[in-house]
Amino acid sequence: MKKIYIYILMGIALISLIFMLLMLSPWLNIQNIEINGLETIEKADIIREMKLDKTTNILSFNSFVAKRRLKSNYYIENVIVKKQLPNTVIINITERKVVGYIPYINDYIYIDKDGMVIDVKSTYKQVLPMIYGLKFDSFIIGKKLKTDNNEKFEIVMEITNFVKSKENLKDIIKIDVSNLDDIHLYMDKLDIVLGNTDALSLKMNTLDEILKNFTPEERGFLYINDVSKLPIFKYIT
Repeated sequence: MKKIYIYILMGIALISLIFMLLMLSPWLNIQNIEINGLETIEKADIIREMKLDKTTNILSFNSFVAKRRLKSNYYIENVIVKKQLPNTVIINITERKVVGYIPYINDYIYIDKDGMVIDVKSTYKQVLPMIYGLKFDSFIIGKKLKTDNNEKFEIVMEITNFVKSKENLKDIIKIDVSNLDDIHLYMDKLDIVLGNTDALSLKMNTLDEILKNFTPEERGFLYINDVSKLPIFKYIT
């Protein structure tokens, strides 16, 4: 029994020694960092947030801690971190998609498909709808925006997500829900009158179909507020 015990201790010591040597081996230092799914975020920002460099040993790299660090970035919805021996880390990221901006004093509040506030900036690069008509006292980045009218907020979310999903609607630059009986969408030369919230999905699908073959050359109004009638376009005279 004594010999078996000694052999066990020697085995543990040998395994520990091998592990320590591997931890010190430059052969296992992370050399390749593969990041997938980035559209808005820069690769350099991901590497910096994960605190990765070529002196990091892959055995000492904690993927769970790295994932937690990345999840603190509100542009990231989900992340999977994998280690691939001997020296590669693979990071698969699902980004939150900004669907619109809410003008706020001199800034713009960025919101995603769930109404979560992703960011607040003084400028924007991606052309997305400006949202008007929502009222709120405060907001928290990383939390869903709370407004004084839940119905207005849900209507905005429905419209913005529809706009984001349809290529024909990409030129919509403004959504105004100030009056839920008189909702308007705006393009460069087009004021789209949706009217009230009734049959909103049908109205948005109708708009999508119209814009497949219609680009106004002059300013005008497009009335699709009454689904029992054909849409009407009127030039501004």
